Amino acid sequence: MALRTHVRPVAALLGGTAAFNAGNSLLGVVLPLRMEGAGYPVWLTGLVMAAFYMGLALGGLRAKRVILRIGHIRAFTAFAAVCAASCLFYGFTSGPIAWVTLRIVGGFTIAGMTTAIESWLNERSANETRGRVLGYYMLAYYLAVAAGQTMVNLAPLGGHEHLMIAAALIGLSLVPVALTRLGEPSLAEVRVLNVRALHATSRVGVTGAAVAGMIVGSFYSLGIVFARGMGLGVTEAALFMSTVVIGGLIFQLPLGMLADRFDRRVVLAFVLLAAGASWAGVALTVGQGSPLLAAVPALLFGGAISGIYPLCLALTFDLLDRRYYVAAAGRLLMVYSVGAAIGPLVASVVMSAFGPGSFFALESLVAAAFAVAVLLRARTRAAPAAEDCEPFVPMPDGTPVATALDPRTDPQGSADMA
Repeated sequence: MALRTHVRPVAALLGGTAAFNAGNSLLGVVLPLRMEGAGYPVWLTGLVMAAFYMGLALGGLRAKRVILRIGHIRAFTAFAAVCAASCLFYGFTSGPIAWVTLRIVGGFTIAGMTTAIESWLNERSANETRGRVLGYYMLAYYLAVAAGQTMVNLAPLGGHEHLMIAAALIGLSLVPVALTRLGEPSLAEVRVLNVRALHATSRVGVTGAAVAGMIVGSFYSLGIVFARGMGLGVTEAALFMSTVVIGGLIFQLPLGMLADRFDRRVVLAFVLLAAGASWAGVALTVGQGSPLLAAVPALLFGGAISGIYPLCLALTFDLLDRRYYVAAAGRLLMVYSVGAAIGPLVASVVMSAFGPGSFFALESLVAAAFAVAVLLRARTRAAPAAEDCEPFVPMPDGTPVATALDPRTDPQGSADMA
């Protein structure tokens, strides 16, 4: 009964969320495979895939202004139409400059669509139910991303079928929004929060957001390239990607329990070390020709990397007054997006120079180095009192934009921090 009560008012919006995330996920797997087939060097693939996160960062800064200017329904319609059209344009050109441009457009529009959907979800949620709605949103997001990646098996590579499926899924997300009878949600402007001041308040949180972006952005951009380079077929590589995504969903609850019970910096360091160790386990099992055995470390790796950003967000909130939460979350998202744009660029250059096996080594090294830095920081600064800490709240790891649904924040609140 409770499930029906909470889901029914937002079911159409969750369906729209699932549709465009599945389409975007399919595109994120197909494009590297098409570039591989076209003979693109790995560094160029990294550049093209990193451009999505450049667009995501721009969307986080500018898309909200578009929504405020023309309204949610028209803005979502425009974003979805442009995003769907951009999917089809990949079939007309294979030029890297054009593909970089299309990826930037895709990132910008996905950020705008996500912001609009989340505003409606928040509008339909009471303060006491926002956490549950966020849980359903997370479930829809992770299952859609995993399903989208496996859709690569629906058609042969090299044709236009995958692009058409991705465009169709994104286009279908328009239906629940276009038919909605809901009024326009409120989307108040949030004033700019100074990143330098935020970093001075929570160095671990801000730096960790960048590290999370580098690790997660690199995986979503080049994980399929790594899997193919290690000898997996297209079907096995897509299954590997989906397994990591499902791991991110499975481990959200136990990670939250740990984060609410122990020093979150220690938990973050543990998660970072687990990411590095499990990534090494993936490389070892895949390299030995045992893709099935790679499922266990892949699940662990997914659970670990999905926890880095929400832990950093929680650590930052622990040190701030509540009126700064919305602005801080926006700035951390920007830092995350910049890190996610840099990560694939660095990883692709390393892979070009040292082969696909160097991908896991780079990711593991970054995770381990930051884990050491976090532990050193924990020795010099006491953790906040437990009663002053907000509860841990999971966030999507591919596009962690769910600020409006975070039960810790007041979406209508805003504050400056100079």
